[in-house]
Amino acid sequence: MRRSVLAFFFSLSFAAWSSADDYPRNPAIDAIHYRLHLTINDSSEEIQARAEILFEFKSDGVKTIPLDLAGLSVDRITENKRETTFTRTDGKLTIALSGDYRRGERCWLEIEYHGRPSDGLIMGKNKFGDSSVFADNWPNRAHYWFPSIDHPYDKATVEFFVTAPTHWGVIANGKLIEKTNLQNGNELSHWSEAKPIPTYCMVIGATEFSIINVGAAERYGDNVELSYYLFPKDRERGLKDYGRLKQITEFFSDLVGPFPYEKLALVQSSTRYGGMENSSNIFLAQNGFSEDTNAHEVAHQWFGDSVTESDWHHLWLSEGFATYFGHLFFERADGRDRFVTLLSKDKEAYLKDYSSDPRPIYDPGITDLMKLLNKNNYEKGGWVLHMLRHLMGDEAFFAGIRDYYETYRDRNALTDDFRMVMEFHYGQPLDWFFKQWIFEPGYPIYDASWNWNETAKELTLRVTQKQSPTIFRMPLDIAEWHQVAFAPLTNDLPAPRDVGRDDRPAGRGRLHQALREPFPQRQQHGDVMLAMDARHIICGAVPINSWDACPSP
Repeated sequence: MRRSVLAFFFSLSFAAWSSADDYPRNPAIDAIHYRLHLTINDSSEEIQARAEILFEFKSDGVKTIPLDLAGLSVDRITENKRETTFTRTDGKLTIALSGDYRRGERCWLEIEYHGRPSDGLIMGKNKFGDSSVFADNWPNRAHYWFPSIDHPYDKATVEFFVTAPTHWGVIANGKLIEKTNLQNGNELSHWSEAKPIPTYCMVIGATEFSIINVGAAERYGDNVELSYYLFPKDRERGLKDYGRLKQITEFFSDLVGPFPYEKLALVQSSTRYGGMENSSNIFLAQNGFSEDTNAHEVAHQWFGDSVTESDWHHLWLSEGFATYFGHLFFERADGRDRFVTLLSKDKEAYLKDYSSDPRPIYDPGITDLMKLLNKNNYEKGGWVLHMLRHLMGDEAFFAGIRDYYETYRDRNALTDDFRMVMEFHYGQPLDWFFKQWIFEPGYPIYDASWNWNETAKELTLRVTQKQSPTIFRMPLDIAEWHQVAFAPLTNDLPAPRDVGRDDRPAGRGRLHQALREPFPQRQQHGDVMLAMDARHIICGAVPINSWDACPSP
C-alpha cells in the first residue's frame, strides 16, 4: 500500500483578546517575598502564626496595602518594625502605611495572627486515623491560612518556619535549611524556595511520614534530589506504584529545559484533587497511586508553576500543557500506541462534554474558578498543542516550547505571549489558529465527497464544514491507499508523501481541490481506500472515515 497526504486550510479572521478575570490587581505594589512562621500540633486545629511580607512599590505615594485574609484573628501588624493600623472587610485586610515611599523602595510588613483555618490548611486525620496538616490552596484558598495577594499574577519567593511535634515530618517548598529539636516535644523546620511561585503553590505538609530518597534526576548544574513522603503504612505501595519519577523528570528537562526547583518530592496528602502540582513538592491524593497523574503533575513544574498564567481564564496554559506533556512522556517511554490511546480518550471526552456545554477554552463568563477544571482547559487544551505541533512540525514546535519556557520561566504569561513565541519559530502568523481554537467554541465537522476521473487519473475531493458559527482553517490530512485484491488492510502504512497544501480562503465553509497526481498502480491493484486522518485534529464524524473502502469506478 502507498499513502499520500493532502493538506487543506480553512481561513478565518483574527480578533484581539485580553485578560478579564475579576480579581482587583494592584499595579502599585509587588509582593517580593513571604516569610511564614507557623505553629501546629496534633491536639488542636488552631494555628499561631506570623507572616512577614516584603513589598516593592511600583508607584510613588502608596498609603495602603490590601491583602487577602479570611476568618483568622489579627493580633498585631508592624511596618518596618513600627506598629500600624489596619481594617478588615469581606476577606480583605487593608494595612495603613505611615512611610512616604517612592517607586522602587521596599518595606516589610509583619502580621501576627491566630485561629482555626476554615479552608486552605486541611487539619484532621488521614485515612489511617493519624493526625495531619496539609495545605491545599488551589485556586485561591491560601488566604484562609496566611495573608497574601492570593492570585497567580503576583508571584513571590517564600520561606516556611514550621514548629510541629517531633514525631511529625514536615515538607514545604524549596530546600530544607534547618531542622532543630526545640527540646519541648516540638521541632522547628525551615524550608526556603528561592524561585518566585504563585501563592496557590505555597504549601506545607506535616504528619508521620516514611521519607524515602529515591535518587536524583540529572540536569545541567546540580542534580535534582527526588524523594517520596508516604504514610508509613503505605510505604511499600508507594515504592511500587509511584512510578518512574526519575525518568519523567529527566524527560521533561531534556525536552523543555532544566527542572526549575531545588528538589522534587511526591507527597501522599489530604488534597481534595487527584494531585496538586505545588512547586517542588507534589501533593497526591491519599489513594492516588497513578503514574498518569504523576506525569501530569511533574509537567506542571514547568507549565503552571514556573511559567504561570497571569489570568485564570488562560488556565489552559497550565492544564492543557500538563495534559499534553504528560502524554508525551508515555509516547517516549511506552511507544506511539500508548500516546495515541491517551489522545483518543481525551478527544472523546471533550466531544462528549461539548455536546452539553458548548463553550470556548477562553471563557470569561466563568466566575466560579472551580468550573475552570473542565474538558476545555485539560483535554482540548492538550489537543490544541497537538494540532499546533502537527501544523508547525516537530523541530519548530519544540524549539518554540523551549524558547517559551526560557523566556517566561519564573514569570507570568498569557495566550498571546505563547502565540508570539511560536510565530517566531514558525515564521508565519498564528493569530488565526489561536482565535479559532482558544477564543471561539467548537470544532470542525466535515462532510466529504470524491470523484475519480479515469482518463485524467485525477481524484477530486470536496470537503464541506457543517458546523457553525466558526469556519476552521486547518491542515486536513487525506490518505489514499491502493489495496491489493483480497489482501488484508492494516494500519501498518508506508511513510506519507506530501502532495500539496492549499492555503487559499475557503469561502463559507467549502473547499475543494483536485489531487493532480498520476496513479499508475490504479491499473494494477484493486480497491482505492480513502480516509480522513483524524489523528492530528479534533473533528466530528465524516462520511469518508478510517478506513472505509471506496469501490473502483
